[in-house]
Amino acid sequence: MRTILLAALLPVFMTGCITLPSVKQQTKAVAIADAQKPKPNIFIERYDYEPPSATQIRVGRYTNADAVNTQQQENLLEVVIDTEIPSKAQTVGEAIEFLLMRSGFSMASPTIQGGHVKQLLSKPLPHAHRKIGPVMLKDALMMLVGKAYWMKVDPVHRLIAFDTVEEFK
Repeated sequence: MRTILLAALLPVFMTGCITLPSVKQQTKAVAIADAQKPKPNIFIERYDYEPPSATQIRVGRYTNADAVNTQQQENLLEVVIDTEIPSKAQTVGEAIEFLLMRSGFSMASPTIQGGHVKQLLSKPLPHAHRKIGPVMLKDALMMLVGKAYWMKVDPVHRLIAFDTVEEFK
């Protein structure tokens, strides 16, 4: 038993006798340039949008289809609509908001569009404009505002605004 105890304690005593050489560490002052290293660019490539080329995919046993975007998916204002403006929309501005509801676009603030546009948007909606379509969304919007206005589109923020044609200012 005594030999087992000595055999177990022998490694403990051996490691206590070993001294490790001390290493003198050099301290280095951190420079401001080292602290503010530029962030690495995580983007590898830049892709500009190009319409896809026609690719045939199989959609049935004997049927193939082109796997490309439709014109309406490319330009959201060219979607064909066929709708009726609800009776709760009483003004031209409310009718425009209704048409833009599912388009991905919204109306720019009337305060930045000018006084003529602000008064147009508050006009009552004519009964003839309650049933719209089938027509492209951009044409429906232009029909609601009339020939005295032209439409401005901000594709980055997806905003629609109107401006008075110069002849009518």
